[in-house]
Amino acid sequence: MTRRDGTHTPAWDLIRAFLALERHGSYEMAAELEGIDDSTLRRRIRLLERQFGRTLFVRSESGWRASADLHALVAAAQHMEEAARSFSQDHQIGAGVIRVSVMDVFAQRFSPVFAALSDKYPRLVFSITTEAHFVNLEQDQVDIAVRLARPNRDSHSVRVRKLGNVPIGVYAHRAYLNRVGDHINDPDFAGHQLLAMNLQFFHHDHDFIYAQLDWSKFGLAGRVRIQSDSFALLARMCALGHGLALLPKFVAAEHPQLVAYEHMGVNTELWLVSRFDMHAAWQRDLANMLQAELARWSQ
Repeated sequence: MTRRDGTHTPAWDLIRAFLALERHGSYEMAAELEGIDDSTLRRRIRLLERQFGRTLFVRSESGWRASADLHALVAAAQHMEEAARSFSQDHQIGAGVIRVSVMDVFAQRFSPVFAALSDKYPRLVFSITTEAHFVNLEQDQVDIAVRLARPNRDSHSVRVRKLGNVPIGVYAHRAYLNRVGDHINDPDFAGHQLLAMNLQFFHHDHDFIYAQLDWSKFGLAGRVRIQSDSFALLARMCALGHGLALLPKFVAAEHPQLVAYEHMGVNTELWLVSRFDMHAAWQRDLANMLQAELARWSQ
Protein backbone atom coordinates (compact mmCIF):
# COMPACT_ATOMS: atom_id res chain seq x y z
CA MET A 1 0.00 0.00 0.00
CA THR A 2 1.37 3.42 -1.02
CA ARG A 3 0.65 6.29 1.36
CA ARG A 4 0.15 9.93 0.35
CA ASP A 5 3.74 10.79 1.23
CA GLY A 6 4.93 8.28 -1.36
CA THR A 7 6.22 5.70 1.12
CA HIS A 8 5.16 2.10 0.70
CA THR A 9 3.81 -0.11 3.49
CA PRO A 10 4.46 -3.81 2.87
CA ALA A 11 1.54 -6.22 2.92
CA TRP A 12 0.87 -7.88 6.26
CA ASP A 13 1.70 -11.38 4.98
CA LEU A 14 5.20 -10.16 4.07
CA ILE A 15 5.72 -8.68 7.53
CA ARG A 16 4.55 -11.96 9.12
CA ALA A 17 7.05 -13.85 6.96
CA PHE A 18 9.79 -11.44 8.13
CA LEU A 19 8.93 -12.01 11.81
CA ALA A 20 8.64 -15.78 11.43
CA LEU A 21 12.09 -16.12 9.87
CA GLU A 22 13.62 -13.76 12.44
CA ARG A 23 12.18 -15.80 15.31
CA HIS A 24 12.88 -19.31 14.09
CA GLY A 25 15.99 -18.81 11.95
CA SER A 26 14.88 -21.55 9.57
CA TYR A 27 12.83 -21.25 6.40
CA GLU A 28 11.45 -24.74 6.90
CA MET A 29 10.33 -24.20 10.52
CA ALA A 30 9.02 -20.67 9.91
CA ALA A 31 7.00 -21.85 6.91
CA GLU A 32 5.52 -24.76 8.85
CA LEU A 33 4.45 -22.54 11.75
CA GLU A 34 2.97 -20.00 9.36
CA GLY A 35 1.00 -22.74 7.64
CA ILE A 36 2.60 -22.16 4.22
CA ASP A 37 5.17 -24.03 2.16
CA ASP A 38 8.87 -23.23 2.15
CA SER A 39 8.84 -21.77 -1.37
CA THR A 40 6.05 -19.34 -0.47
CA LEU A 41 7.96 -18.07 2.55
CA ARG A 42 11.13 -17.59 0.48
CA ARG A 43 9.16 -15.76 -2.19
CA ARG A 44 7.69 -13.39 0.39
CA ILE A 45 11.10 -12.64 1.87
CA ARG A 46 12.50 -11.93 -1.60
CA LEU A 47 9.60 -9.63 -2.38
CA LEU A 48 10.13 -7.77 0.90
CA GLU A 49 13.85 -7.41 0.18
CA ARG A 50 13.03 -6.09 -3.29
CA GLN A 51 10.78 -3.44 -1.74
CA PHE A 52 13.54 -2.39 0.69
CA GLY A 53 16.19 -2.61 -1.99
CA ARG A 54 18.56 -4.62 0.20
CA THR A 55 19.19 -7.96 1.88
CA LEU A 56 17.31 -8.21 5.17
CA PHE A 57 18.75 -11.43 6.64
CA VAL A 58 22.23 -12.78 7.27
CA ARG A 59 23.14 -16.32 8.20
CA SER A 60 24.59 -16.96 11.66
CA GLU A 61 25.44 -20.07 13.69
CA SER A 62 21.88 -20.06 15.06
CA GLY A 63 20.28 -19.67 11.63
CA TRP A 64 18.92 -16.73 9.65
CA ARG A 65 18.69 -13.46 11.57
CA ALA A 66 17.70 -9.94 10.61
CA SER A 67 20.66 -7.73 9.82
CA ALA A 68 22.12 -6.02 12.89
CA ASP A 69 21.12 -2.58 11.60
CA LEU A 70 17.46 -3.58 11.35
CA HIS A 71 16.60 -3.94 15.04
CA ALA A 72 14.20 -0.98 14.78
CA LEU A 73 12.43 -2.71 11.89
CA VAL A 74 12.07 -5.89 13.94
CA ALA A 75 10.61 -3.89 16.83
CA ALA A 76 8.17 -2.13 14.50
CA ALA A 77 7.02 -5.46 13.05
CA GLN A 78 6.48 -6.83 16.55
CA HIS A 79 4.33 -3.82 17.46
CA MET A 80 2.30 -4.32 14.31
CA GLU A 81 1.78 -7.96 15.24
CA GLU A 82 0.59 -7.01 18.73
CA ALA A 83 -1.81 -4.45 17.28
CA ALA A 84 -3.15 -6.98 14.79
CA ARG A 85 -3.62 -9.56 17.55
CA SER A 86 -5.49 -7.05 19.67
CA PHE A 87 -7.68 -6.04 16.75
CA SER A 88 -8.62 -9.64 16.02
CA GLN A 89 -9.59 -10.44 19.60
CA ASP A 90 -13.22 -10.98 20.50
CA HIS A 91 -14.50 -7.49 21.24
CA GLN A 92 -17.84 -8.85 22.42
CA ILE A 93 -16.41 -8.19 25.89
CA GLY A 94 -16.65 -4.47 25.20
CA ALA A 95 -14.61 -1.58 26.51
CA GLY A 96 -15.46 2.09 26.97
CA VAL A 97 -18.00 4.41 28.57
CA ILE A 98 -21.68 3.59 28.00
CA ARG A 99 -24.04 6.51 28.58
CA VAL A 100 -27.43 5.43 29.95
CA SER A 101 -30.50 7.59 30.56
CA VAL A 102 -33.18 6.26 32.92
CA MET A 103 -35.86 7.72 35.21
CA ASP A 104 -34.83 7.97 38.85
CA VAL A 105 -37.11 5.26 40.26
CA PHE A 106 -35.99 2.79 37.60
CA ALA A 107 -32.31 3.66 38.06
CA GLN A 108 -32.50 2.68 41.71
CA ARG A 109 -34.31 -0.56 40.98
CA PHE A 110 -31.97 -1.50 38.14
CA SER A 111 -28.79 -0.79 40.13
CA PRO A 112 -28.15 -4.56 40.71
CA VAL A 113 -28.13 -5.05 36.94
CA PHE A 114 -25.56 -2.33 36.32
CA ALA A 115 -23.42 -3.66 39.17
CA ALA A 116 -23.56 -7.22 37.80
CA LEU A 117 -22.70 -6.03 34.28
CA SER A 118 -19.78 -4.03 35.65
CA ASP A 119 -18.45 -7.18 37.33
CA LYS A 120 -18.91 -9.27 34.18
CA TYR A 121 -17.49 -6.62 31.82
CA PRO A 122 -14.90 -4.75 33.90
CA ARG A 123 -13.69 -2.71 30.91
CA LEU A 124 -17.12 -1.11 30.52
CA VAL A 125 -18.03 1.99 32.52
CA PHE A 126 -21.75 2.73 32.82
CA SER A 127 -22.41 6.46 33.08
CA ILE A 128 -26.00 6.67 34.31
CA THR A 129 -28.03 9.86 34.29
CA THR A 130 -31.45 10.01 35.93
CA GLU A 131 -33.29 12.07 33.38
CA ALA A 132 -36.69 13.62 33.95
CA HIS A 133 -37.39 13.79 30.21
CA PHE A 134 -37.12 11.68 27.10
CA VAL A 135 -33.69 12.51 25.76
CA ASN A 136 -32.85 12.53 22.09
CA LEU A 137 -30.18 9.85 21.96
CA GLU A 138 -28.28 11.43 19.10
CA GLN A 139 -28.49 15.08 20.17
CA ASP A 140 -27.89 14.43 23.86
CA GLN A 141 -25.05 11.96 23.26
CA VAL A 142 -26.80 9.09 25.07
CA ASP A 143 -26.24 5.47 24.04
CA ILE A 144 -29.13 3.73 25.79
CA ALA A 145 -32.39 4.92 27.36
CA VAL A 146 -34.88 3.02 29.52
CA ARG A 147 -38.30 4.62 29.41
CA LEU A 148 -42.02 4.09 30.00
CA ALA A 149 -42.81 4.75 26.36
CA ARG A 150 -42.08 3.33 22.95
CA PRO A 151 -40.84 5.73 20.27
CA ASN A 152 -43.47 6.04 17.57
CA ARG A 153 -41.26 7.68 14.99
CA ASP A 154 -39.63 5.21 12.63
CA SER A 155 -35.88 5.61 12.96
CA HIS A 156 -33.09 3.52 11.53
CA SER A 157 -30.62 4.99 14.02
CA VAL A 158 -32.06 3.31 17.13
CA ARG A 159 -33.16 -0.16 18.17
CA VAL A 160 -36.03 -0.74 20.58
CA ARG A 161 -36.84 -3.75 22.74
CA LYS A 162 -39.73 -4.24 25.12
CA LEU A 163 -38.52 -5.16 28.61
CA GLY A 164 -41.90 -5.93 30.09
CA ASN A 165 -45.08 -4.48 31.55
CA VAL A 166 -45.24 -1.99 34.39
CA PRO A 167 -48.70 -1.99 36.05
CA ILE A 168 -49.83 1.42 37.24
CA GLY A 169 -52.73 2.36 39.47
CA VAL A 170 -54.31 5.18 41.42
CA TYR A 171 -53.05 5.39 45.01
CA ALA A 172 -53.71 7.48 48.08
CA HIS A 173 -52.97 7.56 51.78
CA ARG A 174 -55.77 5.95 53.77
CA ALA A 175 -56.06 9.10 55.86
CA TYR A 176 -56.75 11.12 52.71
CA LEU A 177 -59.44 8.67 51.61
CA ASN A 178 -61.02 8.78 55.06
CA ARG A 179 -60.92 12.57 54.98
CA VAL A 180 -62.73 12.92 51.66
CA GLY A 181 -64.84 9.78 51.92
CA ASP A 182 -67.72 11.46 53.70
CA HIS A 183 -67.86 14.21 51.06
CA ILE A 184 -67.59 12.30 47.78
CA ASN A 185 -71.39 12.11 47.39
CA ASP A 186 -71.86 15.68 48.56
CA PRO A 187 -73.15 17.89 45.72
CA ASP A 188 -70.67 20.53 46.76
CA PHE A 189 -67.70 18.14 46.55
CA ALA A 190 -65.20 19.86 44.25
CA GLY A 191 -63.36 16.68 43.38
CA HIS A 192 -60.16 15.03 44.45
CA GLN A 193 -56.80 16.62 44.90
CA LEU A 194 -54.69 15.18 42.11
CA LEU A 195 -50.93 14.68 42.02
CA ALA A 196 -49.98 14.68 38.36
CA MET A 197 -47.00 14.04 36.14
CA ASN A 198 -45.49 17.23 34.77
CA LEU A 199 -45.33 16.85 30.99
CA GLN A 200 -43.21 19.93 30.28
CA PHE A 201 -40.74 17.83 28.35
CA PHE A 202 -40.48 16.26 24.91
CA HIS A 203 -42.80 13.26 24.59
CA HIS A 204 -44.73 13.81 21.36
CA ASP A 205 -43.04 11.00 19.41
CA HIS A 206 -43.75 8.41 22.10
CA ASP A 207 -46.68 6.23 23.07
CA PHE A 208 -46.78 7.63 26.62
CA ILE A 209 -49.90 7.07 28.70
CA TYR A 210 -49.27 10.19 30.78
CA ALA A 211 -49.36 12.31 27.62
CA GLN A 212 -53.06 11.56 27.15
CA LEU A 213 -53.91 11.08 30.81
CA ASP A 214 -57.66 11.30 31.34
CA TRP A 215 -58.51 11.01 35.02
CA SER A 216 -62.16 10.40 34.13
CA LYS A 217 -61.16 6.99 32.77
CA PHE A 218 -60.46 6.09 36.38
CA GLY A 219 -63.76 7.54 37.51
CA LEU A 220 -61.98 10.55 39.00
CA ALA A 221 -62.45 14.28 38.84
CA GLY A 222 -60.78 17.12 40.66
CA ARG A 223 -58.03 19.64 40.36
CA VAL A 224 -54.31 19.13 40.00
CA ARG A 225 -52.70 20.28 43.20
CA ILE A 226 -49.09 19.25 42.65
CA GLN A 227 -47.12 18.38 39.51
CA SER A 228 -43.73 16.70 39.25
CA ASP A 229 -41.62 14.93 36.67
CA SER A 230 -40.47 12.46 39.36
CA PHE A 231 -42.45 9.39 40.39
CA ALA A 232 -40.44 9.31 43.61
CA LEU A 233 -41.65 12.77 44.59
CA LEU A 234 -45.25 12.09 43.56
CA ALA A 235 -45.24 8.91 45.65
CA ARG A 236 -43.81 10.80 48.62
CA MET A 237 -46.43 13.56 48.39
CA CYS A 238 -49.11 10.93 48.03
CA ALA A 239 -47.82 9.11 51.12
CA LEU A 240 -48.06 12.38 53.04
CA GLY A 241 -51.78 12.47 52.29
CA HIS A 242 -51.88 15.28 49.75
CA GLY A 243 -54.07 13.55 47.19
CA LEU A 244 -54.38 10.84 44.56
CA ALA A 245 -51.49 9.87 42.29
CA LEU A 246 -51.15 7.58 39.29
CA LEU A 247 -48.07 5.49 40.14
CA PRO A 248 -46.29 2.32 39.02
CA LYS A 249 -47.29 -0.45 41.40
CA PHE A 250 -43.70 -1.17 42.41
CA VAL A 251 -43.22 2.48 43.39
CA ALA A 252 -46.39 2.52 45.48
CA ALA A 253 -45.31 -0.72 47.18
CA GLU A 254 -42.37 1.14 48.70
CA HIS A 255 -44.84 3.19 50.77
CA PRO A 256 -46.86 0.85 53.03
CA GLN A 257 -49.27 3.65 53.95
CA LEU A 258 -50.53 3.86 50.37
CA VAL A 259 -53.59 1.93 49.26
CA ALA A 260 -55.01 1.36 45.80
CA TYR A 261 -58.02 3.51 45.05
CA GLU A 262 -60.81 1.09 44.18
CA HIS A 263 -58.20 -1.19 42.54
CA MET A 264 -58.19 0.71 39.30
CA GLY A 265 -55.17 0.15 37.11
CA VAL A 266 -53.71 -0.35 33.64
CA ASN A 267 -50.51 -1.74 32.19
CA THR A 268 -47.78 0.42 30.75
CA GLU A 269 -44.71 -0.88 28.93
CA LEU A 270 -41.04 -0.40 29.69
CA TRP A 271 -38.76 -0.10 26.66
CA LEU A 272 -35.06 -0.22 26.00
CA VAL A 273 -34.05 2.29 23.31
CA SER A 274 -30.51 1.90 22.02
CA ARG A 275 -28.16 3.38 19.45
CA PHE A 276 -26.36 -0.01 19.39
CA ASP A 277 -27.49 -2.89 17.20
CA MET A 278 -27.83 -5.09 20.35
CA HIS A 279 -25.71 -7.86 18.81
CA ALA A 280 -22.67 -7.67 21.12
CA ALA A 281 -22.68 -10.01 24.10
CA TRP A 282 -22.78 -7.25 26.71
CA GLN A 283 -25.68 -5.56 24.91
CA ARG A 284 -27.72 -8.78 24.89
CA ASP A 285 -26.84 -9.36 28.54
CA LEU A 286 -27.98 -5.85 29.44
CA ALA A 287 -31.38 -6.31 27.82
CA ASN A 288 -31.89 -9.81 29.24
CA MET A 289 -30.84 -8.81 32.76
CA LEU A 290 -33.06 -5.72 32.76
CA GLN A 291 -35.96 -7.87 31.59
CA ALA A 292 -35.34 -10.48 34.31
CA GLU A 293 -34.96 -7.83 37.01
CA LEU A 294 -38.21 -6.14 36.01
CA ALA A 295 -40.04 -9.46 36.25
CA ARG A 296 -38.91 -9.81 39.88
CA TRP A 297 -40.40 -6.52 41.02
CA SER A 298 -43.66 -6.31 42.90
CA GLN A 299 -46.28 -6.40 40.15
